Amino acid sequence: MGIGEIDGWSAAPLDSAGDGFRLAQLVTKEVRKHGRHLLGDQLLETLAEIQHRRGNRDPFLHAFLDAILARHQDRFRNQTYLALPLLDQVLADPRSGLDPERLSALLIADIVAHESQPSSAGRTDPETRRKRITHAKRLLTALGSADITDLPLPPRTAAGAWLPLTVLPVSLVHDEYFFIRALQTHELVFRTLTADVQAATHALRAGQVDAATAALLRADKVFQRAAMLFRIVATMRADQFHDFRQFTEGASAIQSESYKRFEVCCGEPKPSRIRSEAFTNVPAVQAGAHRQDNVARAFLDLHRQGRIDDSAGTRLRFAIDQLEASHQRWKITHYRLAARMLGNAHGSGYTAGVPYLEQCLRNRLFTTAAGT
Repeated sequence: MGIGEIDGWSAAPLDSAGDGFRLAQLVTKEVRKHGRHLLGDQLLETLAEIQHRRGNRDPFLHAFLDAILARHQDRFRNQTYLALPLLDQVLADPRSGLDPERLSALLIADIVAHESQPSSAGRTDPETRRKRITHAKRLLTALGSADITDLPLPPRTAAGAWLPLTVLPVSLVHDEYFFIRALQTHELVFRTLTADVQAATHALRAGQVDAATAALLRADKVFQRAAMLFRIVATMRADQFHDFRQFTEGASAIQSESYKRFEVCCGEPKPSRIRSEAFTNVPAVQAGAHRQDNVARAFLDLHRQGRIDDSAGTRLRFAIDQLEASHQRWKITHYRLAARMLGNAHGSGYTAGVPYLEQCLRNRLFTTAAGT
């Protein structure tokens, strides 16, 4: 099996979903052998032909090829680096019964499994591997996987079979594998946070202040998982990071739609931030930001209408303050980790890098258009 067999698929009808999966397996073997960045032009042209001919008939294969061909087609971004469209297909499969938290547990379990492989020995020093696995298992416990002696396994569905193919490193650097899984999990954490904050807004609109408070306190606990992810990433050495980062130009966390959706669900950012590169990099979120209802606005409306008593208002403000504080701690940790990893290098998404993150430390979640 190899490139020759992949070439044979260019004339094949690819009539069944299984055909697409077998093709993706062959391509993934080439990615793991060479790195996505060094796939040959002939192979990429063959895959582009298959993508054009097959269209959207197999959504899993389409999303997979979308990631594989992103650099070749000049559309390499955070979404395609992390294969998020393919991960979305896995998450959306009704037969698999996955939600962001259960899928997060599978991704973190994959980090543990990958770092525990005998092939990892010699590629990472034993102490680093031990710390990485320990932090990953702690996060698994936080995600509800109490028995971490038997790691959670993907569902025995088509979507579950595709899950291992959602790691498509651009290099052969060992640490890039766990780095991709950590960033994918980060995206899922912010989806969970967005759902909790939206639930709080809906509860406030219904006058259910205690339910809104509970949703925000739940979100604050979820934020702790984001901090735990940083502990896993922090086990990587800066030189290892730069070894593969040279191939990720164009992809950056500034392009994260899930984080920006969480932000606008808390409070409407000031116009200057909406116009900044933080949102011009996520045009879909930017376009709807002013129409998005949020906790800050719902709370102010409830207060102006006199529909919230002092006791309930105090509890709600406490929950808001807790989430704001957790967000600030998360940003500070992100800034410090980036400073250690990046130094003076610019951001891979064409940002200023660390100076950009330092500037973002002044931002607050729970604002309104008036900045209150």
